[in-house]
Amino acid sequence: MRSASIFLLLCMAAMLLGDANCQMNARSSCPCLKTSNTVLRKENILSYKRQTAGVCHIDAIAFTTAKNRIVCSNPRKLWVRNAVEYLDNKKKPVKPTARPVNSTSTLKTALGLNTGSQRSTAKNCKN
Repeated sequence: MRSASIFLLLCMAAMLLGDANCQMNARSSCPCLKTSNTVLRKENILSYKRQTAGVCHIDAIAFTTAKNRIVCSNPRKLWVRNAVEYLDNKKKPVKPTARPVNSTSTLKTALGLNTGSQRSTAKNCKN
């Protein structure tokens, strides 16, 4: 009887510890429990993370500011959508230009075709 009660006590302790561990993990993946009415300047926002109402209780956007603070905002507000769009565009790489950097055609240079001014320079170097 004594061993059965000890076994039952150990099982209950394991279940309670497992439940507490799951709650801690859920909190770390859900940084926003409520949204703030604070409007941030988009220049002061470094990044954002989307939180959906699956595991978490609310939909929110968690902004990380330049001062390393997290501000949770309602994703339906216009300024939040504009800030997310601004950050997404800021991450996009700049497209390279299609024109060559130098004025000489790269095809002529690759084929070894020199212009007249380059030939005279080459002759002057031989003398």
